[in-house]
Amino acid sequence: MSDEEIPQYDGERLAAEYRASRERMSTLVEAASDDRRRTIVRACPAWTVHDLVAHVTGIAVDLSSGNSPSGDAQPWVDRQVEERRSRPIGDVLSEWASASARFEPMIAASPKAFWGLVYDLIVHEFDLRNALGDRDSRDIEAVRVAAELGLRLVKGDLRKAGLGAIVVEMGGRRIRVGDGEVGVTLRATPFECLRLLGSRRTREEMAAADLVGDVERYLAALVHMDLPVQSLGE
Repeated sequence: MSDEEIPQYDGERLAAEYRASRERMSTLVEAASDDRRRTIVRACPAWTVHDLVAHVTGIAVDLSSGNSPSGDAQPWVDRQVEERRSRPIGDVLSEWASASARFEPMIAASPKAFWGLVYDLIVHEFDLRNALGDRDSRDIEAVRVAAELGLRLVKGDLRKAGLGAIVVEMGGRRIRVGDGEVGVTLRATPFECLRLLGSRRTREEMAAADLVGDVERYLAALVHMDLPVQSLGE
């Protein structure tokens, strides 16, 4: 098995992946009871399911309206959630669909600017599924696409940390990420790669994964957020 570079996707494909994830998430939330919508999202413990939908909706609304964050983005995100917290979920989903009619063409036109939000949405889709007790769809094509997009984040973090390359073996492919000598090799399914490199695994779960090499030294580049203290139970 020869090494491959991280796959690249054009804007139309990324916009289609965003749209499909949005539609899957909307269907799941519409079918959920009010109690399930108030469930805490383990991967984002400050948020309920409703809040998570408010978050992704607010991003689409603001960016499609030219309202981008300046400096620290957290107040921008917090406002988006708070503004929608007391609104009926049907209204929030309708707002998301309306904003996405403007936002998805922006993704198609500027994939370099927005690929990270496609990755973020698919990650959140599975945060949502976990909160709702849904274990389906872990082998859909979108998971592999998102896992590969996540490798772009890892590549940038490796460069910033002055580290060599890693190799990721998933789905019958061997993808080389970064430059220089290979310091770590990960073998995982696309779903587990997405969750493990997306900071959705505890340190204990990271240690139990099929990671070979100087993992401790590379850890800061393998994940880009604080790791959960408790397992998400996936």
